[in-house]
Amino acid sequence: MGLPKVKTSSELRENLSQTINEVNGGINHIISHKSGNVVLISETNYDKMLKELEDLKQISIGILEIDSDKGISHSKAKLKLQSFKKKWS
Repeated sequence: MGLPKVKTSSELRENLSQTINEVNGGINHIISHKSGNVVLISETNYDKMLKELEDLKQISIGILEIDSDKGISHSKAKLKLQSFKKKWS
């Protein structure tokens, strides 16, 4: 993903179809408005982001478990890491 395009809410209204096509093509947008900015990303990128966030959460939990001597065996950890690798590929 590259840098997002920045548009005003007026530009969004004028070019909604074009903006949707760009977002679905992988170009994120920041829409500026007097009441605050919003970010537009595709559903695919949103789902990917949620999946990555969940994976990072699970890694964090694992690190906390290791630190408190509640870890799992090396072979089980290796299998889990391989499944993360498949998700991220």
